[in-house]
Amino acid sequence: MGVLVLALLTGCNEVRQVRLTFGEEGEGLDGFLCREDDGAYLLSRAVPSGGGPVPSSLVIDFVRLGGLPGCRSGQLIQWCADHDCSVLPEHRVCLPAPLPDITGLPRPEARQQVREALRSLAGATVASEAPDEFIIVRATATLQTCDELQASGGAVPTMTEEELVGCAYSCPALLDAIEGDVYLGFDTLTEQCAQGVRVCASGNLRWRP
Repeated sequence: MGVLVLALLTGCNEVRQVRLTFGEEGEGLDGFLCREDDGAYLLSRAVPSGGGPVPSSLVIDFVRLGGLPGCRSGQLIQWCADHDCSVLPEHRVCLPAPLPDITGLPRPEARQQVREALRSLAGATVASEAPDEFIIVRATATLQTCDELQASGGAVPTMTEEELVGCAYSCPALLDAIEGDVYLGFDTLTEQCAQGVRVCASGNLRWRP
């Protein structure tokens, strides 16, 4: 399931294409299916009063790591406690990406609905110069508009925690060396993972209460 195509300008001035994917069956979409403590999906709280798709944005960020930590969420959080895990402002891309109303749906059906909604972005090309350092690629769904979130003057606007509705991230990678797709997923063993979405989407990958 390809979502976006990164057209990367490498250090050799060559353009390489790298697909971002949530997996063939959408298995990387767990971070878009998180529930609040009361059992409601994060997406459900944002459904317009008249019904219909949630007017959300999908933000693609490259997050600097300053080295090569492990891929699990606990390893990344521990690493970023001592390293500058910051968003690279010149690489932020934001796309309007309305997500479906999944209120009351069982998890498999909710996953399929979100997967189908994101298919509308499949094949969209995002041009960027590949950073020559280890990063993670992160995709965050938020109720904020792209106008609010576009980097300007070297500053990256912070995503408001109350507006977050989903998140996924890649393993640490050096994009110049990537062969094949970049898989985006979300590390959780429970559906009640709203806290994990806040951590994933934070500006520095630090623990959030």
